[in-house]
Amino acid sequence: MPDLGPRTKNKVGLRDDWYIPVSNPVDPNDHGLCVQITQGPFSHVVIKYNNFKMVDKENSDGSLDCNYSYDIVLAPADIGEREISDLEGEKFEKLLGEIILEILQEQINENEIRDNNTEKSDI
Repeated sequence: MPDLGPRTKNKVGLRDDWYIPVSNPVDPNDHGLCVQITQGPFSHVVIKYNNFKMVDKENSDGSLDCNYSYDIVLAPADIGEREISDLEGEKFEKLLGEIILEILQEQINENEIRDNNTEKSDI
């Protein structure tokens, strides 16, 4: 299970190299979390995350587990013609978990920055 601990600022993230956030290409009124994979055999596949939930109990190492599901909302027409090994499928599943954790960490970091800003607004 991926480590949910804080990431160092020097660590290179997956955004822009392996995925980009996108709107739902099938339903423009859907504001759920969608990402498009930009690398590997699943390049151009659009995923929509569903049912994200943190597990209440910490692991013995202090990390937390999470559960989620996802739908493939858009896939290239030739995806069925691509040779994709079981190992590549496993890597894809792991990548999806790392992506959602990265997005969650980004949201946490943004909220911390907003919460720590005690300067009076000019507005």
